[in-house]
Amino acid sequence: MKVSLRTQYLLTAALSGALFGTGLYVSQMVDPLKVLRFLDFTAIPTGGWDPSLALVMGGGLLVMFIAVQYGKRRNKPLFDTTFHQPEYNRIDAPLVGGAVLFGIGWGMSGICPGPAISLLAFLPSNLWVFLVAMFVGSYLGNLMMRRVRRTAVPA
Repeated sequence: MKVSLRTQYLLTAALSGALFGTGLYVSQMVDPLKVLRFLDFTAIPTGGWDPSLALVMGGGLLVMFIAVQYGKRRNKPLFDTTFHQPEYNRIDAPLVGGAVLFGIGWGMSGICPGPAISLLAFLPSNLWVFLVAMFVGSYLGNLMMRRVRRTAVPA
């Protein structure tokens, strides 16, 4: 029985998602209080700042750096026909504005979208508020970007 490229791709995606979700739980990135303690730099003098998530992010950067360097040496991915590059690769006002809004939301809630989806497994009582706000914000952001693209002057 021959396994199709699509099946291999989906199995790799499922395994990667499970590994990512497990990593979020092990590193406690799904705990909003842990994230907020990391983001609270004013607590450094009192010893209340938690730098441990910097190690998680550093580990993620290291793994991704190695994966990108390995990928650059290949003609095509293992389970797809071509590499897919981002459509947009410049820093502009919508990117910076979106990053600022994302950071404000993350700082207010202590929940990032990836861990929020992982938290669905446990259904904490206040998660629905974040998820509704995240989906509404994503929808409104999509509408705004459509308007910006329609009114943009071609270069």
